[in-house]
This record gives sequence, structure tokens and C-alpha cells, in this order.
Amino acid sequence: MYDSLARYYDIVHSSLTDDQAYILKLAEETGGPVLELGCGTGRILIPLARAGHTVVGVDNSQAMLARTSDHLAQEPADVQKRVDLVEADMKILLLSGKDRHFSLVLLPYNTLLHFRSEEIQQVLRHVSRYLHHEGCLFIDVTNPFIIDQLSDDPQPVLENFYFDQETGETVRQFSQSRLDTKEQRLHTTWIFEVKSDLLPVSDSKTIEYDYWYHYPHQLQLYLQQAGFRFERMLGGYDGSPFGEESERLLIVARLLSG
Repeated sequence: MYDSLARYYDIVHSSLTDDQAYILKLAEETGGPVLELGCGTGRILIPLARAGHTVVGVDNSQAMLARTSDHLAQEPADVQKRVDLVEADMKILLLSGKDRHFSLVLLPYNTLLHFRSEEIQQVLRHVSRYLHHEGCLFIDVTNPFIIDQLSDDPQPVLENFYFDQETGETVRQFSQSRLDTKEQRLHTTWIFEVKSDLLPVSDSKTIEYDYWYHYPHQLQLYLQQAGFRFERMLGGYDGSPFGEESERLLIVARLLSG
């Protein structure tokens, strides 16, 4: 999915900044280094490095990591030196080199929604191997109670309209979705249409993906089975308590032995 999405990822997520201040504060509280799983094009990783944190970014998309490298190349040398990029599947994560223990592990904005329950447990078991005993794990997903109430969009609906400053083209993003509440799965199709001055539609790309949503009690069970305990559960980056009407579900967890 993300190899195809890489071209559009930055413009689609250009306004997504609300989580950065919360994560930077969490990193400051826990110290370093930081492991970010699903680092994408560096939306969180680069601000962390700018703030002085050593960061390892993991992603399974070569195209996304290539864009991260391009963004890093525009940063000062000291920022670049704090970052290590790893192309890997986080379900079977093996970090080579020196012994690595992280004070903070991030599963940021909706990363965990790409995994079924058994896959989440695989990810968490690997995370527990690399997390310092006094460190913490941060998970950020859309509130599952909100996803469960979504209605199907059987026909493509215009979701957004962007101007790509890199190419001077305009990009229209259409979406359609299908919800399966029994499987707790939201299937989404994105269609990107690129328009240039010369052609009404110069390029078109269709991307399909599944989000598997999990309720708090399910996530708590997965964490316990992987050796974690809930420390706090929030409904937003302002620290508000979680409720069924909250926009986000944020979880901070620590190892049981911590």
C-alpha cells in the first residue's frame, strides 16, 4: 500500500500536526533513544531528531523511507546523525548492531490499525524486547467506537483537494469505504487524480487498504499477554480522558516488570 501512497503521503498529511507536541513532550519525559514503528516519511521522526533525540525509524515501505531520506537531507548534519532508518516488517522486527534499548517506543497515528489481533500480539512481543524496563510504549489510533458507527460509501466521494507544491499539480482524493462490524474491519479505497495545466487528468492511482479496529479492553488484553500494563488511556492530545465520543484513543503502557 504505502509504496503506492508515498507520492501523495506528505500532501495528504500536511495538516496532521496535533500529535507532535504531545509526542515531543512524552519523549522529553522519558529521555532517549526513541523507536518509531511505521515512521513513514518522517512526520514525527524529524521533529524528534530536531529536538535532540536519537531516533530509529522502522517502516516496511522502501518508497516511504526514500522520502524520509530526502527530507533528512535538507536538515543540518547534527539532526541527520541522530536518525537511523530501518526497512523491516515490525511483526518480525530484528534490529542489528549494538544492543538497543529504547526509553520510548511509538506506534503513532493509526499504525496499529493495519494489524489483526494476532499480528498486534506479534508486534508487541518484539517491542517488549527493545523497550527499556523503565521506558514506555505509546499507541495512537482512531477511537474504535467512532469507526464502528461509520456508514458505507459505496460510490467514490471527493474527500479532499490538494495543491502539490513540488510538481505544481493539483490532486483530487476520492474515497469509498465498506464497514464490517463483525470482523471489526473498515475497508477503504482511495483514488488519487492528478491534474496538470496540460491535461484534465494526467495520472490516476487507486489504493485499497484495511483498518482493523480494536476496543480498549481488547488492546488491554493484547498488552497484558505481551507483558505490558496500562499506565493511562486518553481521548486526545490535550490529555482529556477517553470516552466513547473521543476522537482518538491514546494509550501509554509500560512493561509489567518496570
